[in-house]
Amino acid sequence: MSERDLLLQPLQLGNLTLPNRVVMTTLKLGYGNKKGEVNQRHIAFYRRRAEGSVGLMTTEPLYVTLNGRELPTQMGIHNDELIPGLKQLTEAIHATDGRIMAHINHAGRAINPKLVSPEERVSASDVLCPANKVTPIPLTLEGVSEIVAAFGAAARRIREAGFDAIEIPFSHGYLIHQFLSPHTNHRTDEYGGSFENRLRFGQEILTAVRAEAGEDFPIIVRMNAKDYVPGGLEVEDALNLARALEEMGVQALSITSGTMCESVPFCLYPTGTPKANLLPMAAQIRDAVSLPIIVAGRIRTPDVAREALSAGQTDLIGLGRSFLADPDWVRKTEAGDEEALLFCAACHQGCLGELRLGRGTSCMFNPLTGREAEIEITPTEKPRRVMVIGGGPGGMEAALIAAQRGHQVTLYERDNHLGGRLREAVSVPHKEEFADLLRFQEVYVERNGVDVRLNTEVTPEMAAKESPDVIILAAGAEPIIPPFTGLEASRWMTAYDLLDGKSEVTTKTAFIVGAGTAGLETAEHLAKQGVSSIVVKRKPEVGGKLDPLARAVLLKRLKSMGVEVRTGVEVVRFENDEEGQTAVVARPYPHQEDAPEMRFPAETVVIALGLRPDRSLAEALEAQGGPEVHIIGDHVEPREALEAVWEGFEIGNKV
Repeated sequence: MSERDLLLQPLQLGNLTLPNRVVMTTLKLGYGNKKGEVNQRHIAFYRRRAEGSVGLMTTEPLYVTLNGRELPTQMGIHNDELIPGLKQLTEAIHATDGRIMAHINHAGRAINPKLVSPEERVSASDVLCPANKVTPIPLTLEGVSEIVAAFGAAARRIREAGFDAIEIPFSHGYLIHQFLSPHTNHRTDEYGGSFENRLRFGQEILTAVRAEAGEDFPIIVRMNAKDYVPGGLEVEDALNLARALEEMGVQALSITSGTMCESVPFCLYPTGTPKANLLPMAAQIRDAVSLPIIVAGRIRTPDVAREALSAGQTDLIGLGRSFLADPDWVRKTEAGDEEALLFCAACHQGCLGELRLGRGTSCMFNPLTGREAEIEITPTEKPRRVMVIGGGPGGMEAALIAAQRGHQVTLYERDNHLGGRLREAVSVPHKEEFADLLRFQEVYVERNGVDVRLNTEVTPEMAAKESPDVIILAAGAEPIIPPFTGLEASRWMTAYDLLDGKSEVTTKTAFIVGAGTAGLETAEHLAKQGVSSIVVKRKPEVGGKLDPLARAVLLKRLKSMGVEVRTGVEVVRFENDEEGQTAVVARPYPHQEDAPEMRFPAETVVIALGLRPDRSLAEALEAQGGPEVHIIGDHVEPREALEAVWEGFEIGNKV
């Protein structure tokens, strides 16, 4: 059997036959309402993934009691009124020949404190959750029994709603895991102390779930290989847990890691965390039991998945955010069309970023994610000649969508390559995966017949001569370079030219002005090359546009590499002596009376103060009249790549 075949071979989980070895793991969506009801947005999202041939999909966490919620818009399974909506969901999936598993949970101390009153915040013991600042109340024996019963009732609803399997998390620092881990379980009763006692709560839940779901209903347990928490569970504990769960009669184990209170990066795996690092630990667990093993954690590509299966590290491959980026991950793999796969870059901008803003999970790379019920890409009834100016991610997205709809599209780029400023991100440590978006867009630009013209700077005269029906201007923005006294006499460059390979730091140290995304990532880029740097900013917030989790991980790395990040420093001027040595002169910010100036040596100065649009072409085109002009991306206002891609999609689907 070839490695390719193994990934696409069926597998039996109890009485459930999976058509391939790919499982979509649970993803928080936030599409619902305060009642926890299923709606058309949920159904359209899951149906689209089922149409992409996912072997088994998993719902977002369904809370079993109101005091176990993480999101105000999370789906629930806490009362019988929710069964009809859940049944609509399963019927929609089964109509596509798909399979869907319900993930049921109680978050314990990891709940959303805005949703749960202090007296209802419960856990095994009163151990603070650093992430949400909740100190829970230890569950009484009566409270333990109530939650066990709630899990059992949830299992009955799952069966009645027509789901194909149940998944229960003994992982991620949620309530069952809080009983399992010595870090969070300080009890002295029958639910604390020994491993057997700490497992008792989870065992009772499994017993209740089995009683309500039925003997032949597949139950999967999600469990940690490692907590990454001092005093938490380690791999040896995971082996003991896996053996115990096998004896309890579960059908499979899904391997993950981390806690949502102390070690969030190892739950959510943002940019900069290791890829596929759970595979060796999953292999140990697989050797300890005879159950099928599922493992996730930034596996991303079919090649890595095949290698893991071939090496016997796992039986099934878990992918989560990969299906936000590309619902057709499995279908394209089946067709051998892997150059057309759009891989997740773990950026968190469109998924967790949008979720935190209350808009629900989407994807920076795929603007259709979460909007499947409201948006379709439909052929145009009136093909038009479309000129797209700028080959960055926004311009490429506009071009490929417009061409996909049937327009005649020409894409102009003044550089000798496509990609725009996203190419700078690709050179940053840990962000090389952003190149996958550019590869994907270039593939689809070509497949949709877009005429690409590189090394071509569009002028108003050229636009008039070409006479398109529509112009989409996505020409980006230029670096902000303040008129600092003495800068021109210094050795200096912009962060953007440095990251794009147009400039190079040849000194041992650098002084970076600006601690936004570009400044911080430039500091890491230089540190990897052995260049020591100091990064300064006037205001207290650094990396403000970064996802909070990604920012925390990046700042931790910078600190470990010796990069100094200072706020409250306003650069005033640069002084250069006769020997060519540069000193940066700065003052405290906010300004303080009689505060002395600060001086920093600067062998090389890097300016990372953001971008501003050059509006001259837009103004000339608008003044010239003729075709309709649409301005998108950084040419409107410099922002993140997410806005550029989404705006490109919107205008490409509109013209």
